[in-house]
Amino acid sequence: MARIKLITDSTSDLTQEEIEFYNIAVIPMKVTIDGEDFDGIDNEEYIYRMRDAKQFSTSQPAVGLFMDAYKKWTEKGYEIISLHVSSALSGTYNTAFCVAQDYKGVHVVDTMTATCGMKYFIKDAYDYIKEGKNVKDIVELLVAKQKKVLTYVTIDKLDNLVRSGRLKKTAGLIGNFLNLKILTKLLPDELVVLDKVRGKKKLVQALINAIKKDVENKKIKTISLVNVLSYEYIDMVREKMLEVFDYQVLDKNIVITTPAVSTHAGEGAVGVMIEVE
Repeated sequence: MARIKLITDSTSDLTQEEIEFYNIAVIPMKVTIDGEDFDGIDNEEYIYRMRDAKQFSTSQPAVGLFMDAYKKWTEKGYEIISLHVSSALSGTYNTAFCVAQDYKGVHVVDTMTATCGMKYFIKDAYDYIKEGKNVKDIVELLVAKQKKVLTYVTIDKLDNLVRSGRLKKTAGLIGNFLNLKILTKLLPDELVVLDKVRGKKKLVQALINAIKKDVENKKIKTISLVNVLSYEYIDMVREKMLEVFDYQVLDKNIVITTPAVSTHAGEGAVGVMIEVE
């Protein structure tokens, strides 16, 4: 039986404890704040730095990091399953896929989600390996899982979308003046706007309405909430999840998100990742 090594990128928001438990290698995303590069920075620290920074950005890992990781583990006799953030959000998957062509036994999977949504794939991959499944079957199961993870992001303030160039400055100013909030959903090839509303309560209700529609006739397995120091929203969403879906979101499934998300979503944003059976 072939030995299998799991690899992911830091967008997965894995804790050090989870990294050790899953015995997974994590390739870091590059973070730049006012010209200074970081290949590892605490998620919360990044948000605080982002408040005062003139310029900030994240970029996909360098090609050499994938080459080094794939070379290291294939030379040790491992097959590799490399699980990465949605290709709709980052070029990381495409880079990993291209590099993998030069190494035998490297299988790259687009999770089509981010942060805690990626953890659902990592957990399943780990369990399948423990069960003794072969790489081909594991990859097929993980690809099938893409349709079973729903990802939503709520945007409280439009400033970061403007600063990152994803929204015109005039539109951002008007949106903030009108107290406009945005609900988005991650699809296989793009992040789409589902609704634009005024006020926090309406945003949370729009989120719940979208989820109700998408999970109809489906059983919810896991809900995770990621945030950009969005404690008020988290409390509101958590309460609604219990009220509407009879689901208690566990503390361990509520995390401050990765710079890759907070850079564009901005402070006050919330990501909701739902795993259905």
